[in-house]
Amino acid sequence: METPPRSRWLAFPRVLWLSLLAALLLVLPTVWMGFISDDFGHLLILEGQPNLGSPYDLFRFANGDPAALRPMVDRGPYPWWTLPELKLAFWRPLSSALAVLDHGLFGRDARGWHLHSIAWYLAMVALFGVLLRRFLPGAIGALALFLFAIDGSHFMVAGWLANRNALVAAVPALFGLWMHLEWREARRPWALPLSLAGLSVGLLGGETALGLFAYVLAYELLGAPGPIKERLRSIAPAALLGLGYLVLYKARGHGAYGSGSYMDPLGEPGRFLLGALVKLPVLLGGLVLEVPADIWLVGPSVHLPLVVLGLFGLGLLGVLVRAAWPSLTGDERRHSRWLFLGAALSLLPVLATFPSNRLLLVPGLGGLVAVAVVLVYAWRSRARGWRPRGVAVGAGVLALTHLVLAPLLWPVMVLAIRQANLQTQPVFQTLETELDYTRLPEQRVVVLPIPLPGFAMYLPMIQGTRGMPRPRAWWALSMSPEPHVLTRTGPNSLELSLTQGRFLTHELERVFRSPTYPLPQGARVELEGMTVTVLEADAEGPKRLGFDFDVPLEDPSLVLLAWKDGLLRRTTPPPVGERVALSQ
Repeated sequence: METPPRSRWLAFPRVLWLSLLAALLLVLPTVWMGFISDDFGHLLILEGQPNLGSPYDLFRFANGDPAALRPMVDRGPYPWWTLPELKLAFWRPLSSALAVLDHGLFGRDARGWHLHSIAWYLAMVALFGVLLRRFLPGAIGALALFLFAIDGSHFMVAGWLANRNALVAAVPALFGLWMHLEWREARRPWALPLSLAGLSVGLLGGETALGLFAYVLAYELLGAPGPIKERLRSIAPAALLGLGYLVLYKARGHGAYGSGSYMDPLGEPGRFLLGALVKLPVLLGGLVLEVPADIWLVGPSVHLPLVVLGLFGLGLLGVLVRAAWPSLTGDERRHSRWLFLGAALSLLPVLATFPSNRLLLVPGLGGLVAVAVVLVYAWRSRARGWRPRGVAVGAGVLALTHLVLAPLLWPVMVLAIRQANLQTQPVFQTLETELDYTRLPEQRVVVLPIPLPGFAMYLPMIQGTRGMPRPRAWWALSMSPEPHVLTRTGPNSLELSLTQGRFLTHELERVFRSPTYPLPQGARVELEGMTVTVLEADAEGPKRLGFDFDVPLEDPSLVLLAWKDGLLRRTTPPPVGERVALSQ
């Protein structure tokens, strides 16, 4: 069917160039984001500082060996409640190697690193465009590509350097999917080895590539030609490759264990499925309505609203796709079916961690095709007076979220991160004046609770890249966002309690210890120079903690840091018996 004149822009090949231009304009400001969070840890590893990871294994944060992990807890920056057997080790050798390359070429100039990431994002958009032009060449495929290019959920994938591994995994694996389709649709035998090569390279980039295997499976189930036996034979090469990867992944000691935020679906199927019931609708809210799933980190109070929004979005999309379905051609239906299923199946691997829109890169390939189906149908139905009216309203909601709010998320997030960096710069500068760098290697830094969960753990990494020597120990006593009360109980001891809630219940606290391994009342954790005792706890978690040090709190070998007037300053411990409400 010829494209109507007013929708010429919504046609290949023009829409491919339009999408690439839009993607470039949106992603280019990330060049000035600099390094954030895990990026600093990677920098230190690349510059030779001892760590559990290595330059070609940057994503090994804990390897399940208590002896190897112990120094990271005794000296920091890992918190005292870290499970000794914790394993957080992800096999991403190609992504690590590219970080080594960036460091060799650009050093600490993050702009070069970001330009590299931008190239990967544009490659992802271009490759998806080629695939859609080949198999969904009409308005639906064209609009789906444009929606993908401007999708705000891609901001962290393209802008956070430590998360570039998702693109490094997805781009070659998406090429592998394309070649699989060429092998099956056009009967080109040379495409099969290229498909397996692309999928293999993707797996070397990271676990994100597994989501593309889900699309290969979905295609053979719902979209491929031929009888079922032929389709089963055709899925076998990719299936064997994926199975071999999983066996090798486990054999190399990679995976997750003991964390409340990362889990092994095969090793902990019950906990994985239970968590998936809540996390799946939250991610669907991000996919369908662009709701920032990252709000999950605020705490349990927002979890139910996120679930409700996600279920609403899924129901809305399902009703609208059903209304649009009769208007699709036979080929559009065939390819849409397997793309929808692929999106659903590709959500399963990312349910192994806490919800975040950065996990939606691969599910968005099929999810945004579903959105495009609705919007194209609604646009073509306008001549009938928007009948049924409910379709117009629902399509309007999707148009608002995906064509207006989604691209706005890019500049909003860039500005938010730049503002956060500006606000924390005085913290770093003040810390340099509060600490005596000449004595720091012999001192233990005790960080009293601050109102930025997780920040206390990243501080020594960030300061390490700024020239701060490694202290003898860096102890963050709590990461709970709730208000704290400190009580000096003795010359060498203090207590922390919360005015509400429990310790070790926030998502960032649970990264280091799963609720499956609780610390009950009376539990003791002994570090080199500090002993922590759970003084009061219930089924929900610890309520009061005791900290005993090997020297008096006033001893020069201890440096206490407390939050005051928006800065982290050195503080004098209160007299014995005094209670102090800590600034939050």
